[in-house]
Amino acid sequence: MPLNHRFIGASMFLIAFILSYFSDFIQFNIEKTTMVVVYLAILQLVYLNYISNYQRNLALSLIVVIAVANLFFSKYKLKFYLNVPLALLVVITLLPVESSAVSKIGYFFTYILVAGLTYFISYFKTKEDNKLKEKLNLIIEGTNVGTWEYNIQTGKTVYNEKWAEMIGYTLEELNPDSIETWDSLVHPDDVKKSEKRFQEHLKGKTDFYKCEKRLKHKDGHWVWVLGQGKLISRTEDGSPLKVLGININISEQKEHERTIKELNKIAVEFQKLSSEDAICNKTIEAAREILDFDLCGIALVKDNKFIIKATSGEIDIDSLPLNYGVIGKAYRNNNSYLNKDIDVDPDARPVKKTYKSGIAIPIQDIGVFQAASNEKAAFNQQDLELAEILISHTKAALESVYYQKELEYKSFHDSLTGLYNRRFFEEEMNRLDTKRNLPLSIIIADLNGLKLINDSYGHDKGDKALIKTGEILNEVLRDEDIIARHGGDEFAVLLPQTDNETVVKIIKRIKNKVYEFNQKEDIPISFALGSATKNDSDQDIEEVLKAADNNMYQNKLSERQSSKNNIFQALLNTLSAKSDETKDHAIRMTELALKFGEKLNLNNSELNRLSLLATMHDIGKAAISENILIKPGNLNEEEWKIIKQHSEKGYKITSSIAELSIIAEDILFHHERWDGEGYPQGLIGDKIPYLSRVITIIDAYDVMTHKRGYSEPISKKDALAEIENCAGTQFDPDLAEKFIEMME
Repeated sequence: MPLNHRFIGASMFLIAFILSYFSDFIQFNIEKTTMVVVYLAILQLVYLNYISNYQRNLALSLIVVIAVANLFFSKYKLKFYLNVPLALLVVITLLPVESSAVSKIGYFFTYILVAGLTYFISYFKTKEDNKLKEKLNLIIEGTNVGTWEYNIQTGKTVYNEKWAEMIGYTLEELNPDSIETWDSLVHPDDVKKSEKRFQEHLKGKTDFYKCEKRLKHKDGHWVWVLGQGKLISRTEDGSPLKVLGININISEQKEHERTIKELNKIAVEFQKLSSEDAICNKTIEAAREILDFDLCGIALVKDNKFIIKATSGEIDIDSLPLNYGVIGKAYRNNNSYLNKDIDVDPDARPVKKTYKSGIAIPIQDIGVFQAASNEKAAFNQQDLELAEILISHTKAALESVYYQKELEYKSFHDSLTGLYNRRFFEEEMNRLDTKRNLPLSIIIADLNGLKLINDSYGHDKGDKALIKTGEILNEVLRDEDIIARHGGDEFAVLLPQTDNETVVKIIKRIKNKVYEFNQKEDIPISFALGSATKNDSDQDIEEVLKAADNNMYQNKLSERQSSKNNIFQALLNTLSAKSDETKDHAIRMTELALKFGEKLNLNNSELNRLSLLATMHDIGKAAISENILIKPGNLNEEEWKIIKQHSEKGYKITSSIAELSIIAEDILFHHERWDGEGYPQGLIGDKIPYLSRVITIIDAYDVMTHKRGYSEPISKKDALAEIENCAGTQFDPDLAEKFIEMME
């Protein structure tokens, strides 16, 4: 056989091998290519058989061998480097062979070897590929991901089992495996969106194809999937050829997103609700949409216990202690709990033994939400998280209601006493001013001596006196009566359908209640009371209010001094009770003051004033803590600062009482020094009131010669020496000299 004929025969096989690897057209039209190769092989052998006078049986055998070899090669698409040994074997046919018998045997074994090697290489390569494919399938199966492969040129689409299972089918049921089958499953509203994003990727506008869409399940419902893919190859002319991708079932995620949106809508609805009951019931209603339970409920904390406000079903209890079961634990720790098996939880105390799992979520310090199921592990972490979102909206709604109630309460109530305020009183007065409420009476009560209490004991005591006034009025008056704090120390009461005779009895009960209170308390209180009654609908209610106020004022004028005297006496009692030393100090000073006053030739009026000053100069200490007054040892800086306030406190107390106001300034300045280093104002020399200068020397002498909590006494001689030494600095030098003369 001529060399050129053998070259043509061998080249046909080489071309077939090479084209099956490099040519995209042949790769994706492998069936047609295989048939062409087979037919060419047949024609070649027929021709060679003709020119070489081969036997027919041999020609037929060679045709079969060539067909099998090419079919195996076409099926597995072996890579070029694996075909090199095969190509070398085929080249053997190009060697010059003189003997026709040798030539026949060479051709026969060459083709047999080509077919055998093709088969075995394909077998082992396929086995390795199958292992990798199996491993990849296991990974994909573990991730619950569906895979797809789309040939854009042929329209053929290949899916894996997971892809089909995702929408309820088997692979066999999805035939034909074409893009049309895919399109028939996509939701009509998602087709354009998916196609647009796919084309954008094919045109190179995006790195990946990515689109969320709905696929129709075999049962008829829609399954949300996230489709992702990437173009992996193009044709020789640059057209898109093959895309590989995955589908991930995101139905749960979409359901979660839908639930979140619903919860946000519920949050808006919550803001329209204006009561605890409405919010709690709405929470139960919303919980049905996101949880599968047998019972759920909300308990709010009232009076140091759980009060059941709303439930999804009937229960036999309406309250629980704060330490009850998991809800108590959730409330105390302010932490949510997911309980998958109640039977093994020592903290669980279900209201029914049938409950096997549950969740408990605190509503901060407001209460607790709980859901329970008869099934174990009925709730998962996502259920808990969704419920927490719902309860966060519940909490915000409840806080909003409480805030509105607080604002409303504050707008109509006095913050100190808790009684109604003037605004509410006036609105109610106008509302009740109707014929059916006649006779309509008004009582005005004014707390006597509030300023004196504030000045003497501090504003805390004054506030307590106001609070107690409100409590006494509440105890005596009826539920239908309107009690309000009308001003600073003034209270007003509206009494519908109450005549004057009844009002007189009520006022008497108020006075009796005040008397009972004063028998037990150190600081007495008293009210100036006045009343008026509207009997005729023609009367102006404002005039009735003025009449009640005028009556109160008249009574106050007659009671004011008595009230102040009672408070003042209480102050003296308080001061004596705090320190016997202070009481004895005042007695000694009074005796010494009278003696020194006579030495100074004071008249009777000045002597009486000096005597009163000696007795009352430390009255301001009644408002100072006993712990400071009798503290052993030296006072610290803060305590000394408090002690120095007693002269100003004494001034405020005495200036508010007519009989004592004459010594108010003397008390204020009795700790001033001649050199201006004293307190509270640092007055110098004769700018200090005369009696203040006198009492300063007497006070210092008595303090030095008698034991105090912070110092030991010294002798009279040493005390007088100290006064002499401080004359001109601490003391008026002229008065100091005369005091020393008197004492020597």
